Amino acid sequence: MRHCVICDSTKRELLWRSDFLVPDGWPRPKYLDWFRCACGMIYADNDTVTQHDYDRYYQERYGYGVEDPEQQQRIRDRAHYVAVNFQKDAKVVDFGGGEQGLTRILAQYGFMNTACVEAGQDIPDNVDVIIAEMVFEHIYSMNAVMREMTSCLKDGGTLIVDIPDAGAIGLEGSASMPMLDYHQVHLNHFRTLDMLRLMERWGFELAETSAYHERGLACRMFVFVKGADIGRLSKEHVIRNIEEKQEKLRALADTPVIVWGLGDIAMHLLARYPINVKYFVCNDPAFKDQTIGRIPVLEAPISEHPIVVMAQAQKEKLIEHIKSVCDNEIIVI
Repeated sequence: MRHCVICDSTKRELLWRSDFLVPDGWPRPKYLDWFRCACGMIYADNDTVTQHDYDRYYQERYGYGVEDPEQQQRIRDRAHYVAVNFQKDAKVVDFGGGEQGLTRILAQYGFMNTACVEAGQDIPDNVDVIIAEMVFEHIYSMNAVMREMTSCLKDGGTLIVDIPDAGAIGLEGSASMPMLDYHQVHLNHFRTLDMLRLMERWGFELAETSAYHERGLACRMFVFVKGADIGRLSKEHVIRNIEEKQEKLRALADTPVIVWGLGDIAMHLLARYPINVKYFVCNDPAFKDQTIGRIPVLEAPISEHPIVVMAQAQKEKLIEHIKSVCDNEIIVI
């Protein structure tokens, strides 16, 4: 009997049975019984097959969709995500990558310490990033796979997972893709909640997630961090970021400047490290005719002093606007 992949329980309710024709000699089941665990996870079981049988099938027969343009775009998107967020010397494993498209694209970005691990193969030790695109729904022995991933990934390492989103698929009620109920190799119907519970059980914290559609199917990407204290990591990042900005402010010395933009980051930095501000410029109506520490807030610059910009999310847009209305030097903090 297969245990629930989320909570390891055997308390389950039989929902339906899917029967299949199977080519002679193929290591695939002729039926799957679908169960709902007491925790809500829906998964398939068949006492006649094992993970080894599925490994054989994936090694010998599986490959549908490798030339699909939407799948290829997803692979390019994941490679770009790694290139933007990790150093080039990071040790990256593509788990279940099939045609090794991801590692080839990563090589173009300059990542040379990569590996594509197929079903049944061992994951290298001391890995920085493991990517499992559309793999978890296929895994029969989830405990074994998670145990290996957890042991091979560094503390603080990243696990990137893509899955069909069973919850979203069910809500959308797609006639063309009804929960993949009749799929012979999709054994696990993960909802977002299921994936979060699985990862919490194995010591991972969610860093980010996003939804998308591929071939009309609702999907979701998750980024998890192993053994991470997200609060501590966030605090360290914020402190490092603030210290870097304070160094830039110190470099201004007593130079008289205009501060354009009064967002939270600017107000925080100026509270901790005052500089020689002649006046502020802000287009938010809430600041019209206001003063900050007796320094006026204006709607536009009235002098040629350098303009200091401390904006974050709107930085590029603000700089473009400043350049359109004046020729003052712009100092970005």
